[in-house]
Amino acid sequence: SHGLAQASWLKLGNSACLRSLTRCSAWSPAMAEIVGTLRALLGNDNTSRTNAEKCFQDARKQQPAATVAALFQACADQSLEEPVREQAGVLLRQCLGKLRDDGSTWSQLGEAAQADCKAKLLQLLEAEPSNKVRRKIADIVQSLGNQLIDIADDERPQNAQAWPELMPMLMRIIVDAARADGLRADALWAVKELLASVWQIMVANTQNTLQVLKTCFATTSEAVRGAAGQLLCELVDNLEKKEDRSHFVPLVEDLCGALKQLAESADNTLVNTLLQAMQGTPSSADFFKDTAAAQLLPMLSTIAKSHKEEDTQRLALEVLISLAEGKPKAYAKVPGYVQQTLEVSVHFLMQLDDDLDAWGAEDDEEAEEEENVTNGKEVMDRLCKCMQTNDRFPMVMETLKPAIANLFQAAGWKQTVAGLAILSTIAEYIDEEEMVVQMLTAVKAQLKASSPRVRHAAWSAIAQFAQDHGELICKEEMATELLANFMEGLDDPVQRVQSRCMEAFQLYGGEVEREIMESYVPGMMDKLGQKLQSGTVPIQKKTITFIAVLAGQMEDGFAQYYGPLMPILKQVVQGCIHKTEERVLLGKAFECISLLAAAVGPEGFRADAESIMQAMVQATQVPNLPSNDPVKEYMLQASQRICATMKANFLPFVPHILPGILEKFTLAPKEYNPEVANSLDDDEEVNLTFAKQADGKVKVLIMSTSEMEDLQNAVECVHTFVEELGKAYAPFVAQTAQSLLLIFDFSMEEHIREMAFDTWGLLCQAARDGGQMDIVGQLVHEFLKRVLPKLEAVKDADPETMDAAELKTSADGVTVCLKKCGGSVLSAEQVKHICQVSLQVLEKSLKAREAMEAGKRGKPGDEDEAVEEDEDEEHHVNLRIACCEVVGSLMTSHADAFMAECLNLALQLVAQFIQPNTRWEDHRLALFIACDMLDHLRERVTQHWPQFMPQMLQDVLHQSAAIRQPACYGASLAAREAAFAQFATAAATSLSQLVTQTRGAAKKKSDKPAQACADNALSALAQILMTHQQTVAAGEAQLWDVWLKGLPCQADEEEGVKNHKTLLRLVQAEKPQILGDGGANMPHVLSILVDVYKTGMADEETSKGIGQLVRSLGEQRLEQFAGQLKDKQKKKLLRIHREAQ
Repeated sequence: SHGLAQASWLKLGNSACLRSLTRCSAWSPAMAEIVGTLRALLGNDNTSRTNAEKCFQDARKQQPAATVAALFQACADQSLEEPVREQAGVLLRQCLGKLRDDGSTWSQLGEAAQADCKAKLLQLLEAEPSNKVRRKIADIVQSLGNQLIDIADDERPQNAQAWPELMPMLMRIIVDAARADGLRADALWAVKELLASVWQIMVANTQNTLQVLKTCFATTSEAVRGAAGQLLCELVDNLEKKEDRSHFVPLVEDLCGALKQLAESADNTLVNTLLQAMQGTPSSADFFKDTAAAQLLPMLSTIAKSHKEEDTQRLALEVLISLAEGKPKAYAKVPGYVQQTLEVSVHFLMQLDDDLDAWGAEDDEEAEEEENVTNGKEVMDRLCKCMQTNDRFPMVMETLKPAIANLFQAAGWKQTVAGLAILSTIAEYIDEEEMVVQMLTAVKAQLKASSPRVRHAAWSAIAQFAQDHGELICKEEMATELLANFMEGLDDPVQRVQSRCMEAFQLYGGEVEREIMESYVPGMMDKLGQKLQSGTVPIQKKTITFIAVLAGQMEDGFAQYYGPLMPILKQVVQGCIHKTEERVLLGKAFECISLLAAAVGPEGFRADAESIMQAMVQATQVPNLPSNDPVKEYMLQASQRICATMKANFLPFVPHILPGILEKFTLAPKEYNPEVANSLDDDEEVNLTFAKQADGKVKVLIMSTSEMEDLQNAVECVHTFVEELGKAYAPFVAQTAQSLLLIFDFSMEEHIREMAFDTWGLLCQAARDGGQMDIVGQLVHEFLKRVLPKLEAVKDADPETMDAAELKTSADGVTVCLKKCGGSVLSAEQVKHICQVSLQVLEKSLKAREAMEAGKRGKPGDEDEAVEEDEDEEHHVNLRIACCEVVGSLMTSHADAFMAECLNLALQLVAQFIQPNTRWEDHRLALFIACDMLDHLRERVTQHWPQFMPQMLQDVLHQSAAIRQPACYGASLAAREAAFAQFATAAATSLSQLVTQTRGAAKKKSDKPAQACADNALSALAQILMTHQQTVAAGEAQLWDVWLKGLPCQADEEEGVKNHKTLLRLVQAEKPQILGDGGANMPHVLSILVDVYKTGMADEETSKGIGQLVRSLGEQRLEQFAGQLKDKQKKKLLRIHREAQ
């Protein structure tokens, strides 16, 4: 046994143990025992290692000083094997760690022994010849120093009183040219690691610090120069004030000299370490910006392009991009910086493998990554993103235009692939539709290129364009060409290109309208059927997903393929269900089956439903599955689709699958510690967050990404079940609610809490619709009991410490809960209290804004810091909106109590913020509250209109879409009341002007907010025309013309449903202003109704009415009107007529 507890050296006193180290020259029996323990810890025998670890921990608790003394002796004994001494250093660091914890080893040593420890560490560091052991000792030195030294940010002491010998000793070693290079480098490293605690000392001794670094840069030693460079970078990162950093700017030239020397070295270890230290933060980006063009940029560009090692090239490019991200606006002004960063990225994009045959034989999923190519794409994307965020993307685009042209004009396939990669990368940031069309034209031309790598890159670009501009590139003219390209791509002679074509269709096909797709489906299915039965597993996966996309888009039009496909898919399921290596294929099969179920409907799927649901449950119960098993996600998503398809017929399956889903709600983050860290797989991705406890301490929480995804998918699945089943879900409300409570305090991801709260609201609605009003009351009060205190606590909190995102989630939860409960759940006093709490949170958020702005005043202007602060403020903006929505939910659910207890509070807020000189985000809050009053309190607040209505109607033409939209919405609500007659004519004029100008503007991707305003204006215009016809009679015909020409709605689905329902009703009533003279407007009207049929812009009732209207027109009139429709609309008209039979 390698036990320590009975070792003779444990009998020494604390300081005697440590002092005895200087006198020990030979091994004692006790020394032999501890060496045996260290060797056991290094061995391969798990049992011996476990026993040795236990003995060490026991000894550390029982005799801390003696244990520390023995470890010091082992570290110092140069006759021991180097790994044993290193292990002694590891354990010594543990003993001298966590100083402030109750019962820590350090606290039990006593002052004399602590002083001996500090002295001995410095002696060992100075005397140790072994590089590895010395680095361990340096690590102990910095760890202990960081725990002992605590200097306030505003202090500038000359030395660290907690360990006054430390800094002078390290500096003496560093500047002593007679010392070994390794020792000096380790001393520099220790100072670097100490900077978080001692930067104030370095600033207080600025001239000395400069001289030390200058001396180190002047040496010929690579290790010393590299370590000095790391120290400089770390120092700069620790200095928040620009004036403190400015003293060290003269050292940039020395840093570049060191970087050049290290880059020319045969070993790239040191240059890589220095490049990692140089990666930009806002502080270092500011530090380097004035010298970047002349010194840093040329050096980094050269290394990135020409260094012999690719990992060093990538690190150099990472420094370039991270500095730009640290201060985007500043680096946009550095001459040549953006251009050269892009040039290096393009250089990376062309570092492609020349062996096309070997490339074609691989599958994308299995192929070895071309790291420089991937890195080049990522860096270009990051540069575009940070420049666009700071309104500098046009500059990037002007730089790229000639580069793209040159690449496409060059003869080589590598240049073309690089050009396509650039187009893919920048697509997201292009706003003008005309430019997107030009780029897509260039991409399509390469789909038939002779090089398979070019074709592959072109399909990748198509996939990216589908993600970024799906609505545009899926329009009829473009879609017909691209779908023909996809048909050809399925027969590409290179399987890897085929596969990429099919992956691109996953993104593209889901955006193409059914009528455009319809004629291509038979040909595609012929090809896909062959691949499904004879292709390789990778192609089978892609094929099944391709079919799933077709099924999803064609809906019931795909029903004809159910019969042939379902047996094949069931065969795939049975063949894969126990094969852990084919879990993705199994998951995709479930996905495709669920979409086929949607195509044939509940009756068509009924015969297979039970066996499929059993197979899905069985698939998740296979033993020894990895934590990131893909089938779990596919199964939950498939269950949701099947539930949405079968509705009430899905209910018998709920008891069998719900318990397993609710079990996922128990997943929660754990407090980080070594045991938890060791339990994670080496390749497992994790999420970390910091949680502040009631006592003010902060703990680190960790959760694997796979567990978080499992939890999110489970919550989303239950949400769908409750939403789709409605009152039929009532028997499971209590069980689900009990499980949901576990997520209410989930701190890792706000989206999961948001979904949980929204699901709780749906449970309230399900119970209400199921007639269980007592349960509704219990649910609402339980929710408020758990969530409202978080909002109540804000009253006494420091505005600057508010977690705006978490509070917004809580406020949104209150809103959805109150809206879904149906009212009559709260007392008048409770209504008043919730209203007051919401307004208190809003007020506190405004104070937080004041504090942030006060902090900015007096500071030197920094454009990039302003952007970061704007992001913080955005969380508060959203919180204030959420508070207003809580107030609106009280109007919805408890109107009478609100009128009695809260109206004056709401009116005060509106009066405060409705003034035209109020900042726009506050002004918008007033409009939101006013809209809720107009919507839910209606005529009960007309007497208060003078306080806000005139300004609201002026805001219809406000320059900001964020103000125009609620103003137009408010006008549409107010126009329902007779009291609006006095405003009707002027309002109609403004609304008409807004619609005409907005719809006539050139199309841009960024114009959706403006189009949403116009959609709301159309609703208001229609309401005025129908409710106040006599008041606007003089201009009625012109106003109806504006309304009709403004249709269909473009962006706001809620307003689209309203307007298109109104249009249908007016056509059915044969209103002359809509039909036009002799029915002249009917082709246009029919095109609108055809376009919105069974889309988000028309509800089920309207779509049904459109079908009835089409049937009533008769064949002759339909043919007459259809002559003026597009081909896509003609096909859809035939479908509408068929479905209306």
